[in-house]
Amino acid sequence: ESQDIKPTPKAGEPRYRFNWNTPIHLSASEPGTMYYGAQFLFRTRDKGAAWERISPDLTTNDPAKQKQAESGGLTLDNSTAENHCTIYAIASSPRDPGVIWVGTDDGNVQLTRDGGRTWTNLVDRIEGVPRGTWVSSIDASRSAAGTAFVTFDGHMTGDMTPYTYVTRDFGATWTSLAGPGVKGYAHVIKQDPVNPNLLFLGTEFGLWISLDGGRQWGQFKGNLPSVAVRDLAIHPRDHDLIVATHGRGLYIVDDLTPLRAVTA
Repeated sequence: ESQDIKPTPKAGEPRYRFNWNTPIHLSASEPGTMYYGAQFLFRTRDKGAAWERISPDLTTNDPAKQKQAESGGLTLDNSTAENHCTIYAIASSPRDPGVIWVGTDDGNVQLTRDGGRTWTNLVDRIEGVPRGTWVSSIDASRSAAGTAFVTFDGHMTGDMTPYTYVTRDFGATWTSLAGPGVKGYAHVIKQDPVNPNLLFLGTEFGLWISLDGGRQWGQFKGNLPSVAVRDLAIHPRDHDLIVATHGRGLYIVDDLTPLRAVTA
């Protein structure tokens, strides 16, 4: 038995724009709470039976990027693969349920500290990233509510830079992390939940590890080829790093305890 729980617009509301890779995020601090992104952020506490819209349009809502219906007479793609100005990344703080970070495919980094009542666009405070670059991932730190890690992906415009940033003051200031030596545009970053200085970065050309909070990086090799690492997860019980690659490959780095103990 299955049930469609996708949010649908109410009368008078605009059409919802969902990305091809629409993010679904389980709250890190409120069991049973789930977030879902279109151009708006939605929240459910009853497994999708009811949704509440907890944000305005968090994208640029740029009309120039929403002309997919102008197909020149060809059949319109109905898979949402051509949607733009959509939410692409969601991260809720494990330490404060009111803190939620959102990234969009047109370059916005949005933050709420009151559960969605008010939002602040932080993109103008992030120096060095071209305007409109996709926010490919956000990771909210377990060590501090004001700390979050963000990656940007500009390869669609020919920009292969591995943009990787951290804020430790709720987005007031940002520090660039991925310097020389990291290869490939960035897909995902994760902070270790035990050792806050241990970071994992997935790029188009593999997995990278930092032992010092992102100042220096080394490529993890072993049996992992230089493939696109699209997502990362750290198992809370077994302490394994689960690596998802483009092409549906899964790799497991067994037991991170030794890496957590390595010093500079």
